[in-house]
Amino acid sequence: MSEHDQDARARDPRIKSPRPYTYGGPRVIEGLPASLPEPVRAYLDILPKGRIVGFPLAPLDRTGIPVWFVSLFLDDPFFVGAMPSGIGYGATDDEALIGAVAEIAENLMPSLAVMPRKKERGSYHDLTKVFGIGSVADPLTLCLPAGSPVGRDTVLEWTPSVRARTGETVLMPLDIAATDYFELSEGYKPFTNLITNGLGAGPDVEFALGHGLLELLQRDGNGLLFRALDQGVMLDLDGIGPENRAMLARLDDLGIRALPKFATDQFGLTNIYVVGHDRNPADAPVPVALSACGEACDPDRERALRKALLEFQAARVRKAFGHGPLSFAERVTPPGYVNAFIQKALPSLDLEESRALKAMLEWIVLPPEGLRDVLKDTVYSERSTKAFTDLPTTEAPDGHARGRIARERLEEAGFDVLYVDCSPPGGSVGVVKAIVPGLEVETMSYHRIGERNAAKLIERDHPLITFGEASETKLPVLLTPEALDRLGGQPLFDVALADEIVGRHYPLYREPESHHAPFRLEQQGRAA
Repeated sequence: MSEHDQDARARDPRIKSPRPYTYGGPRVIEGLPASLPEPVRAYLDILPKGRIVGFPLAPLDRTGIPVWFVSLFLDDPFFVGAMPSGIGYGATDDEALIGAVAEIAENLMPSLAVMPRKKERGSYHDLTKVFGIGSVADPLTLCLPAGSPVGRDTVLEWTPSVRARTGETVLMPLDIAATDYFELSEGYKPFTNLITNGLGAGPDVEFALGHGLLELLQRDGNGLLFRALDQGVMLDLDGIGPENRAMLARLDDLGIRALPKFATDQFGLTNIYVVGHDRNPADAPVPVALSACGEACDPDRERALRKALLEFQAARVRKAFGHGPLSFAERVTPPGYVNAFIQKALPSLDLEESRALKAMLEWIVLPPEGLRDVLKDTVYSERSTKAFTDLPTTEAPDGHARGRIARERLEEAGFDVLYVDCSPPGGSVGVVKAIVPGLEVETMSYHRIGERNAAKLIERDHPLITFGEASETKLPVLLTPEALDRLGGQPLFDVALADEIVGRHYPLYREPESHHAPFRLEQQGRAA
């Protein structure tokens, strides 16, 4: 689900007031295998009424790894423009199907859960007088946009989250807890773009929380180290396991150069990513596939590499399907599907973040060589090496173990692990949005920055952070007094320099909804 333009969506008269919602119900299912894994059936059973359409995307690229796209055409007109969909991948079709349908649950369940809940309205200071300091999240710890007017006296709307360690309720600003504008009260304008980082799903809340935490850790760890800020730290892969070695060898045989890279090993976890390109750029399914990236953070370094390699291959297909020509997507869709998807999603497409759409429109008209040139000195850079066998590794046999390790490492480091429980009634699946004050995402896209990223940039002596007098483009990083003391004063984040660094790389940070850019491009062509 893409991030929509907050101002347009907040004032859109089509967004109706929240109301309770009924989960589950009969549905039409098209395109999925007759025999489905039990987790897929569990997710399908809790989705609202509507038509499920699924199809494999693997034929769009020569890697051939299983990738499935599944979408839900909701019956209820309440969700104007909502087109819940998911793309899953894995070593088997079952893995891919579970991932795709779980992603629909992650995208939709938060809105269904949060909409009917009572919202508190007030400032942090006001609410702490009623509920206590430990029961209200401090906005100054939530990675506010640089220069934001929001502080402890700002009136916000709040919804309950859960402290994982104790089960206590902690009020969280809706601006952070929500994932879509359906969850906001009518007319409420959030202080930042709503994001979906930290969503997780699984057979229970514990599994879902671990899933969400590993995504937060992944993004917190690599956010200032890849994409436009790629450090070019290549992994020396001597000593990797047979499954990963076989995957790399197959990609090489196909003429695809995979570039596994190191991000960080904070918290004793392996945080890596894989980018790469066709040796002959013209062999890419469509040019935008050259920007594919797979990310992973995991206690087990072999599993991290496996996940990043699979996601890299899936990203080639996902980007080609979602942003390539509509005729290219129609090679694998049922007849009329793409047009039906666009028409159903059109109200949201019209309100999407304009910067993401504009940037993608500029990319999809480039030839393969042109996009390769955009990425060659950043995404494809190779400046140093780090031995894969030096990365930390801890045995974690399943999702519960991985999540438990992630949570323990965070709590040992002093972080407060919170989550918004979005699980449907009945306990058949768990869905959460994990929130860890102090972990950071969206610094280079939405200028959200806190103490950790400020400290990382100061340590690198990066010009994105300076001290002194604020200006129109050098904006204060909003922090607690204690954090300011630790950093030695008031840091300023240079938003103009951030935008300059990101530049033509913006589609690596934010993408428009599937098919939106090629649809608009075709519209422009017809108008001309």
